[in-house]
Amino acid sequence: KKPDAQDYIELRIKTGMGAKDQKRAKIAIENSLFTVCVYDDNESLVGFGRVVGDDGITFVISDIMVDPKYQRQGYATRIMEEIDCYLSENTFDDSYVCLIANSPADKLYHKFKFQYLPENKCGMLRRQV
Repeated sequence: KKPDAQDYIELRIKTGMGAKDQKRAKIAIENSLFTVCVYDDNESLVGFGRVVGDDGITFVISDIMVDPKYQRQGYATRIMEEIDCYLSENTFDDSYVCLIANSPADKLYHKFKFQYLPENKCGMLRRQV
């Protein structure tokens, strides 16, 4: 199930990814192609990841995060395993599958066939301010 926008925002804050506007967070979650949620026994959101994109050519892995209290217990790997299964079933040889990793999380993504860009390509972000 997709998480409540407020729970998503609270997890972003706990993991240092920063707050987002609740209305826009709700839209983002609803428009995700695929989401993975991890809940604790109290049904609190402690892990999350999603795939966004056009469901045809471009797929972007986004918001892989685990509450610091639950890190180093394999939850990020489990989230990526579910995403990897989704990608295996829903992408094509010519699909564009990408992500932007924060270090040291790049080590996790190597386990799931992600590589650094070749020398003739560069990743870029649009400056919003």
